[in-house]
Amino acid sequence: MTKTKVFGGITVLAAVLLAAVPMAKSKPQKQSGGEVAATAAVQHLDHEAVEEYPWGEIRCMMNNKLDPQATQTFGIVQINAGQKNALHSHPNCEEILYVLSGSCEHLIANKKVVLHPGDLIRVPVGVKHQATVIGNEPLRAVISYSSGDRQVTNYGNIVE
Repeated sequence: MTKTKVFGGITVLAAVLLAAVPMAKSKPQKQSGGEVAATAAVQHLDHEAVEEYPWGEIRCMMNNKLDPQATQTFGIVQINAGQKNALHSHPNCEEILYVLSGSCEHLIANKKVVLHPGDLIRVPVGVKHQATVIGNEPLRAVISYSSGDRQVTNYGNIVE
């Protein structure tokens, strides 16, 4: 593994861990000029709900349901060993997936790429994609979407 991949993984992992430090949420406060001061919402990984699927789980750390001011969705996905998620797309946002551990073969449109820890893939708006775990370890990845309201279109068929 190259130093770039190791340091890149550490940088993203550090960002994830820092984002998970628990702090109290606060309401916007008026400044002296009457404008609303921006507030930060901080979430903790263990406090957020898990969306369970037959293939694994997604834990959303930020979206506009958790914070109405959020314009992005951010989370952690796990696809269990020997599993794949459904072929799907996101009609209202692009997706960025950064692999923390495990490996997968990712179908994006009609192209297959293999992703390992330290790899990142960007899926454009509306493009069909699907991840199939390879090896005996679950895939854990950071997922980020360019909308606070991530929408999903499932195509029902799982590509073999």
